Formats: sequence, structure tokens, C-alpha cells
Amino acid sequence: VKSTEKFTPNLRIVNSSSNVDCNSLSDFSFKIKPDVSVYCADSDPKVKTDSSLVEIFIEFKWSSGDDPFCDPYDVSCPHCGQGAKSFLHETTQANDTLGQITAYTATQLGAQYHTHVYSVFIMKGTAQLLRWDRSGTIVTEAINYNESPLLAEFFRCYSVAPPAMRGKDQSVSDPTPIEAIEARKALGLDNKVPLVKLQIPGAHDSLHYYITSAPRTTSYTPPGHATRGGPAYNILQRTKVFLKDSWRVDLPDIQAKGLTYKTLMDAKVRNIPQCLTSGDISTAEYHATKTQSFTSQPCACRPRTHFVPHRHYHLALDVIGRSLTAFESSYEMVTTVRDGVIGELPHS
Repeated sequence: VKSTEKFTPNLRIVNSSSNVDCNSLSDFSFKIKPDVSVYCADSDPKVKTDSSLVEIFIEFKWSSGDDPFCDPYDVSCPHCGQGAKSFLHETTQANDTLGQITAYTATQLGAQYHTHVYSVFIMKGTAQLLRWDRSGTIVTEAINYNESPLLAEFFRCYSVAPPAMRGKDQSVSDPTPIEAIEARKALGLDNKVPLVKLQIPGAHDSLHYYITSAPRTTSYTPPGHATRGGPAYNILQRTKVFLKDSWRVDLPDIQAKGLTYKTLMDAKVRNIPQCLTSGDISTAEYHATKTQSFTSQPCACRPRTHFVPHRHYHLALDVIGRSLTAFESSYEMVTTVRDGVIGELPHS
């Protein structure tokens, strides 16, 4: 920790091995307690482990059996097919380590708005850098940090990198005090609930701004849609909407949800909420996954695995639904189930 301070002036590196995640929005059943946590230098010095603030998690292992990564890659892995490469050890200890570092990343991605994150795995005298996004994970070859400057160079570059390059979602900001008061009143939230302001694309390059509660970490793997949805407050129109934040599959034959709602509305399908606005968050490179673009590289493992590209996407609906278990009468429950069954009939 001490040895990195001289080339990371904008970061605070903390020994967090004895401190459980203090983020009150974490909803995991197990304890998040990484060996080392990296924060911005201006963060609260009292914080040791907080998934809602952390920049990078670092995990140390000292037993070779705990190493989840093959280095050099094993070309004789029985699970990968003839001539394919594996970079994962298929042992219980190795899988436990992989699950551990994946869980740490899941808490960070779940508690913050990020396009991608980085983590570091250290096995004795070597280190490996990991870049996670919604398509998968890129892992470097092992770096002998006693002989190579690459690990130090990574932290130096990260320390001076702009927020977007670090993975922070620049479409998210803090609401003003007045905006926060209005949103809390409209959404029925007390002062203890943290709020965020999201910038959503609209028609003709317009932008809409919504305020919603900060994300709550739930158990999911980093790759995938990472869908989060809930009530939000439209600042300009002073109305409540249902806001959905997700990473859509970015393939030509997969239609975005906003277009699906428009198709249903044009066909006059009953009981369909109106899509108020929708679209990709930004054309910036960080709001589209990168992992899939590395599968053709010579160093890539398991080349037969298909990594699906994803793109950051938002959608706002005019109806805020309730859980089916929150029905107010048996009639409401039965008609809701009936409508759902009718909606599924054309697909069966």
C-alpha cells in the first residue's frame, strides 16, 4: 500500500482486509471484505470498504492452488475442444477465488453507475489486471511487478485518467438541493435515501433529466443486461415515470425495447404502457462493451465462446407498476393474470 502512494497522488489505497462492506445498499447474503480497496484521494478517510465509493478492488492469494488463471494458457484443457485455449483452472480452490473476485466486482457495478471497472489479482510475486464490462472480462498475462513497471504504470495512468476512462457513467450526476426536495416529495422518499440524476436521450437529439433513488446492489453476475428499474421523477414535466436502465444486446437483428413499444402502440395492442422516451445513452465508446472485440486476438482464450456486445440503454414508461402480490382485490389479481395469459397466447 505504502509503495504505491508516490505514483498515485489522486488515489487513496486502503488495507480493507478486516473491514466488511459498509454500504447500506448492499443486498448480498455474504460479506464483502476485499484485501485492498482503492478510492479517490478526496474520499472520506474513515471509509475502509464501501462498494458504492470504491474505484478498484485488489485481492491477494499466496497459495498456487488458489490461482484461477492459467499462465501460460493451457492448450490441453479437456473442456475447450481440440486446439482451444483455456485460461481458467478447473479446481474447487480456483473456482472459489474466481467467485470471490467476481462477487466484489458485482457489488461495485451494482452499487454504482459504471460502464466498466478494473480490478487487480495478485498471486505471490505476480499481478494480473482485469477489465470488466457487460459482455465479459479481459485478463492480462501475469506481470512480475518486482521486475516489470507495468503494474505501477497502470496505477499511474489510472490515477490521472478522466472519470469516463475509469468507467464512471457521465450521464449520471447529483441533483441540485431544490431538485432533490421536489423529487423526494413526488416519489415519497425520505432524506436518508440517496438520489441520482440521470440524463436520458429523447427525440431530435433532445435530453431529458430524471431523478431516482441510488441503485441497490443485488446478486447478479457482471456480464448481461444489468437491468435496473423503478419510479423516477421527470424534472421538467414534474411527473412520475417508470425508468429502466439496462445494457441492451447490440446486434442488428435484436430490436430495442423502445421500438417494440412503438410497434405495439401502432398496432393498437391493449394494456401497453406508453414509452415516453428511449435510446442509447451515448455514442461515446465507453457506453458500448469492448470485451467481445478482443475474442479474435491471438491471446484470447476459449475462442469458440460467443461474447455478446451490449450497449447502454434507457427507457421511460408512463405507468409505474406494482408487484402482483400487492393486488387490492381478487378481481384485480384475476384480470391481471388473464391479461398476461392473453398476451402470451400469440407466442405459444
